Amino acid sequence: MRRRDALQQFGLVAALASTGGCAAILGGRGGNQDDGDRSRAGNLESLKIRPKKGDDGKLVVVVTIQNHGDSEESAELEVTADLNDVVHEMNPTVTVPGKETKDVEVPFEVTYEKYSEASSTSISINLK
Repeated sequence: MRRRDALQQFGLVAALASTGGCAAILGGRGGNQDDGDRSRAGNLESLKIRPKKGDDGKLVVVVTIQNHGDSEESAELEVTADLNDVVHEMNPTVTVPGKETKDVEVPFEVTYEKYSEASSTSISINLK
């Protein structure tokens, strides 16, 4: 019995570890999700990705970015939302003061309802 439990736990850990190499991708339907993957550009590092409904009903992706350096840094933030195999992309430039963390809101033209009702979704980011 213990051997079977141990093998099941090992299998779960192995399955979770194998998905750890994905590049900052969220899947599923809405909610406050974060996959824990990181993107870096210089001293800037993404910490969280959260889709939310904007005041106008549109999809907004909130990306938390931390600057590990002493001075202000900027980078291009590429945010891609894939809804039922239709790709939407935004590329804002973000600036974060030294030693600070900032939430960057990236609005899309697609409605949040379309995102939450899609049968397949993913959101990916890349700092350049």
